Parts: sequence; C-alpha cells; structure tokens
Amino acid sequence: MSNLNPNGDAIQIDAEGLSDLSLSALLRRAAERWPTSRALIGEHRSWSWSELNDEVDRVACLFESVGIRAGDPVGFLLNKRPEVVIGFLACARMGAIQVPVNFKLHPDQVSDQFTTAKIHAVVTEVQHDTLLKHLLPLVPDPRQVIYVDAPARHGETSWAAQASFAGCRPTFEPTADTVCYYNYTSGSTGRPKGASTTSRNIVVNAIATSVGLGFQPDDVYMGMFSVFAHPHELFHRSIVYGGAFVVVDSLNPRMVADAINAHGITWMMAVPSFYEMLLDYLDGSNLQLPSLRVLEAGGAYVSPEMHSRMEKRFNARFLPVWGCTEATGVGLGMLANATLRPGSTGKPIPTYAIRIVDEAGADVPAGDAGELWIKGPAIISSYVNMPAETSAQIHDGWYATSDLVRQDEDGFVYFTGRRSEMLKIGGIRVFPLEIEQVIQQHPEVRDVVVVRAEERLRGEVARAIVTTRPGSALNVRKVQAYCRDRMALYKVPRIVEFWSEIPKLPNGKIDKKGVLAQPVDPERDDRAPRSST
Repeated sequence: MSNLNPNGDAIQIDAEGLSDLSLSALLRRAAERWPTSRALIGEHRSWSWSELNDEVDRVACLFESVGIRAGDPVGFLLNKRPEVVIGFLACARMGAIQVPVNFKLHPDQVSDQFTTAKIHAVVTEVQHDTLLKHLLPLVPDPRQVIYVDAPARHGETSWAAQASFAGCRPTFEPTADTVCYYNYTSGSTGRPKGASTTSRNIVVNAIATSVGLGFQPDDVYMGMFSVFAHPHELFHRSIVYGGAFVVVDSLNPRMVADAINAHGITWMMAVPSFYEMLLDYLDGSNLQLPSLRVLEAGGAYVSPEMHSRMEKRFNARFLPVWGCTEATGVGLGMLANATLRPGSTGKPIPTYAIRIVDEAGADVPAGDAGELWIKGPAIISSYVNMPAETSAQIHDGWYATSDLVRQDEDGFVYFTGRRSEMLKIGGIRVFPLEIEQVIQQHPEVRDVVVVRAEERLRGEVARAIVTTRPGSALNVRKVQAYCRDRMALYKVPRIVEFWSEIPKLPNGKIDKKGVLAQPVDPERDDRAPRSST
C-alpha cells in the first residue's frame, strides 16, 4: 500500500502487508516477534506480548462458552482498565464486535445504543450496577453479563473464569475485513452513531499515522481520551510496532505525571485542555518529564501561542492533529517531515485524500473555506443500523465531515469551524472559531467558546463564554475592546459572560449543547471576586 506525499513521491507505508491481517493475527505476530517485551501496562499489573496473547485466547474462549458468537455485539460498560483492551482483542479474535458504552449518557440514550447496536451481552463492573439494572431487559441471558470484578449482582459470569481456559483457542478465524468494533460518535452534533469498523480500518490507520507522524517501535504510548472515545487508539499503533502502551484511568495531573515518569512514556495523546492542566501542575511542582518526546493533541483548535508555549515547557514536539470516528482516528496532522505552519492542523495522513467543497459539492479554490470531505481505506463504510445517516454523510467512499476548513497553496489545512455552528450577523457569515482564536490570545484568558444568541433588534449575535486565569481583572468592556482592535466590528461579541468553568464532554471537547442550554445572562460572572462590567 502506498500514497503520494505533497511532492508526488511515493510513501511506502505497509511493506509487510500488515493491513491484510486481522487484529487477532497481528497480536499473534507480536507474541511471536516480541514475546517477553512489555506490552500492556496497567495500574496493578503489566503483560508481555506473549502473556497478552494468551489471556486474549482465554477470554475469547470464555466468551464462546457463555454463548457469544461471531457477529454478536458485546457492550463494554467499563472504566478505563486493562480489561478494555484485552476484551477488545478477545472480541476481535473470536469474531464478536466490541461496542464501547458511554456510561455518562442518560440511561435512555444508553438504552438506545443497546437497541440500535443489538447488544445482548455486556462486560461490566460493579460500579455501573445502577445503569446496568436499567439495561437488563435488553440482556436476557445472565451468563452473558460478565463482571471483571466481584461480586456479580446482575450476572452469572466472572472474568476470572478465563483462567480455566488455559491452552484454549477460539474456533472462529477472522479476516482483515471482519467487523470487530462499533465505534460510537460522541453525540455532540446529534444522536450518537455507531461506525461499523473492521480490523483493516484500524490497522491502516495505525500504520498510516505512525509513518506520517513519526511514531517509533520503541515509543511507550499513553492515550488520555475517555475509554468510550476511540478505545482502539489505546493500543493500535503499539500492536503493529511492538512498543509498550499504558492504561491509566485518571485525568489528575499529578497521577498522570507520576505514570509518565514511572513507565518512561514517550508519546501521549490528549485534548489540548488536558495539556494546559498538566502544564499548570508542572509549573507549581517544578517536576520534569524527560521521557516525553511527542504530545499529540486532538479534539480542539491549537493556537500558535499555545503550540509554542507547550513545546518550550515540555521540551517535546507538540503535534496538533484532526481526526474523527468515521476516519478510524487521526486523518490530518503535522507530518514528521513537515515544517511547522502556525495555526494549521497539518496535511492529510498517508492513505487519506481530502476535498474541500462548497454547498453544491464543488471543489473550492485554495484559500477559500468549505466543507472537508475525506476518503481512504480507513474510512468506515456505514453506520450501524442507520441507513439514512449513512447515505447522508458517506458518498462513494467520501465522508462528509461537516467541518469547515481552508487549505493554503502548500496543502496545509486550517480548521474554520463546524457548518452547524456558523453565525449570520447582519447577513454576513461569521465562524465562531475566528472570534475564539482572537479572545484566546489574551494573556488572561484560559478558555473561551463562542455560540449564537438572539437579540430582539439585532437578530443573531455572537455570545462569548470566557474563563480566566487566576487573578485576572478582565471584564466585558476589556474583552470587547481587545476584540475591536483585532477584528471587524460586526464580529465583536455583543454578549460576554465569565464562567468559572466551561462544560466539557467526556472526550474533552467543549459541550456546546450544554453551553447553549444555559440561558443568556450578560451580567453573569462566576468568578470571585466579581469583576466590574
């Protein structure tokens, strides 16, 4: 498999033909090549590649013993723990389908996911018994309620029973194109959708991002996204290249910093706001993280100022990327051989092609904003049991992202905003991100989000929600004056509110639905002491 870089040179990304292997076959390969090397590292135990392979066999046989068969979706109602990875690979090995469950959703939304995905088996833990009780009518066989801890209140099967299957191998033999995973969207722009994902989708993305971004076989990886947000990204690059990967269920900066130093983590993936938290902790503790070499940042815009600040403080490469569920992860990034382009999220990763189109689906000229379409062998072909949503967003292999971007003459892509979030102020199109980028540059601002609001006389206006750094004296007048000096007058937010915290989704992105659900209050200032406006 090859791809063309911007200079027209072929990039060989899969010389061994690994994208033709299933995840199950890749794990057996890892166990044969690196049997004693570190693989999965948890809080209380670690596994070599050989040990991981053996446990995956036992768990797959356990699943088969309770009646789970190839093609059956298995819900994973778990916090971030090693069993998530082991169970994922066990499903892939015996042909079942791993379905991560967002336990932070309303129970009715979780029930909708179970119904849509036709989940009748679940791997869970005691902590989620309250939610599980709500779901039991959808999981009729108590043998297929599998607890990773004890006691089992609503099921009959214990994960520990896998020990009795030593030497067992499951009967099903998956291929690279066997569906192994329903990767659910966050639901930030509507009803969560399950992306029907194959081993090939996952492995192609793993190889392409590793080659494109510079991931190395000896990198020790730690993914900080929520356990139900792209859990394959906890391990998918490592299983191809043989490096270790660490599973930590905490966003506490101290605990994360301790894990980085304890395990020699070299490559992290998190949302930018987490790196801000980690940076604040480091500044207060004088702790160093010398093993880190790459901080991969997805899920939000990264300003040039933040980029520079992070690289200077962490002494590591700060790597903005863009990805989505339908692309099976990262599809754009600052390639390993590329010179930094401030404000850009980079170029297409090898194997991915992009188009930027107008509302009629025609390509726009370089420099103009349009909707990002993306295509490649890692793009999923459908959503689970949602044919209307599939046909609306996937066209002849192209996924229409609803993200608005522009691309410069050199091929670098700049995120502009979401199509659904565009404002029309006085009949002129305004992207909230361009206002956010300006406000974010103010040295006293920690975070900002701009959403639409309505005024009786003016119609649609910009509403800015701002959080500030400790000791800030920023107020509405100062924010608006700062904006007037840097943007057209009609873009200056008419409403500025100061909140103590901007709500976030479990994946770390700003919860814009949560923001919009709170009534407009131009006088709101949650800070103490209250600033004068």
